[in-house]
Amino acid sequence: MDVAIAFRLLVAVFCIIAPSVLFIGFVRGLDRLRDDDLVNRVLEQVDDQPSGAPGPAAVLTGGAVDGPSESELVACSSCGLPNPGFAGYCGNCLTSLDG
Repeated sequence: MDVAIAFRLLVAVFCIIAPSVLFIGFVRGLDRLRDDDLVNRVLEQVDDQPSGAPGPAAVLTGGAVDGPSESELVACSSCGLPNPGFAGYCGNCLTSLDG
């Protein structure tokens, strides 16, 4: 009976401590990945792109992610901010956009 109690206590301690240790290891691993040389090189390339170049999302998806063209933008009558044509309200001042 003492062996069964000891085994149950060991399993209980494992179930309490293991998730915390795994979480800490996961967070530290993500920190190491964030400081990786590959990430720094990609960020440098993004900073060096001209203003008209496609962004990282368009590069990764093969250009499938495009913003609205100039003809699809509607200027807000209140603040003048260009909004997508499908928007019902201004993204800046929340004024209703009347087609």
